[in-house]
Order: sequence, then structure tokens, then C-alpha cells
Amino acid sequence: MRSRRSLPLLALLLVPGAAAAQSALDRPPNLSGDWTGAPGTLYFHFVHRFDATDAPERKVGNVPTFLLAAGLPHRFLAGLHYSTNSALVPGVPNEWELLARWAPLAQDAGAPVDLGGQVGYNNAAEGVDAELSVARRVGIARLLVAGRTLTNPVEGEDRQFAVAGGATVRLGTYVALAGDVATVSDRAPGERVAWSAGVQLAIPYTPHTLSLQATNAMVTTLQGSSRGTDDVRYGFEFTIPLTLRRYFGRREAP
Repeated sequence: MRSRRSLPLLALLLVPGAAAAQSALDRPPNLSGDWTGAPGTLYFHFVHRFDATDAPERKVGNVPTFLLAAGLPHRFLAGLHYSTNSALVPGVPNEWELLARWAPLAQDAGAPVDLGGQVGYNNAAEGVDAELSVARRVGIARLLVAGRTLTNPVEGEDRQFAVAGGATVRLGTYVALAGDVATVSDRAPGERVAWSAGVQLAIPYTPHTLSLQATNAMVTTLQGSSRGTDDVRYGFEFTIPLTLRRYFGRREAP
């Protein structure tokens, strides 16, 4: 009898869930896929990435990046990234990225691909950055590619271009494996191809997701996720969506 009761639970674990409620399971750590969330929902995501110096100090350093954004109608999202420990520009320890995203095409609405774009202003680079991304779900996998135009943080108004690609593979409703790579067209001395790998987890019976990840990129802005370093950092991302209609507006009758 117990084995029969466990069959529905096993089936639930093996069937992929809806992408809208599980954003981290449909994107790798350094690629947003230009997701736009749901209208009337506030999003607070925090990423913490850690590294340690060699012996004898073995000092642990932390590079956090926070996302605060709001889902808007017609597949728009507006918000900002903020990192308190950026190394993009010497002498500028804090990095802000004000951003707006739009996803005009979506597979779950009948389109052949997910098409999205982002435009934003980075205070450390003192310029505008933009991204265009395309994604498609094939079975349990979701493939993503993106092209970026970035303000050169050293040369000011000069432009740099970056390409990125990644994938997620669903292992069930609550688990996915993910990875990505990215590089700018003309890497500066000391810059490497950026990469990341992660285990993406949905927390059952909650709207929250958790990513356990390794990467050589410091922050998750367009600038930061396009530039790798010599150091491998380990960390996590935790997503907190706040649905405003649960607290405001007219409630439906039971």
C-alpha cells in the first residue's frame, strides 16, 4: 500500500514544472535569459560568492550581488543590480546596474523561441550596456545564447562586444543542472573566459529557488558576468518573489 501511495509523489518529482514559478531552474548562474517574472511581483535575489586566500592567512572573501526588481505587464521588468565588492574599475568598490528587460516572444505563449532583451546603465563603467538573448526548450534541456554590447570600463565611450551561451537540464520538478560561458571580444590583460556551473533547486511548496554554484566571475551584472578571473569562487543564489496581489487589491470570493 505504501508503494502505491508513493507513485504519485515519484511522478511529480520526475515531471518538469512551470518555468514562471521556478526562475533559477531555467537559467544558469551567469545568464539571466532576460526573464521578466510575473506582473505585480517584486523580486529580491541575493548572490554570494566566496573565495579564500592561500596559507597561512586563508582569508575568506565574499562578493555579494543583489537584484531588486518588479515584474510589469506585457512581459516587462525593471530594477537594479547592486554589488558591494566589485573590481570592475579600480577605485570604484560599489557597482550599480539600473536595468529594464522585455521579452516579446515566449515559448509558453506559442512562439518558437524565448526572445528577450535588456538595456541598463552601469555606474562603474559610466555607460550603457545591452543584451539580446534567445532561448529554446528542447525536452528536458533549455538552451540559451546571448549577445552583449558593453561600455569599455577603461576607455570610457568605446564599446566592447561579448557573446555568451549556456544550458539547463531538468532532472525533475525540483532539480536542474546548469552551466554557461561568456567572453568579451577584446579581453584585457588578466581577464579570462567567464564560466559558471550550478545545481539549481526549487524549494518544495514555496516560490523560492536556490542555486549552488561555482564560477570565475565576480558579480552578475552584464559587465561582471562577461569577465572571468583566475580565481574560482563558490557560492549560492537565493530568490525571493513577493506577490503583491496577495496583500493588496480585491480578493476573490471563496
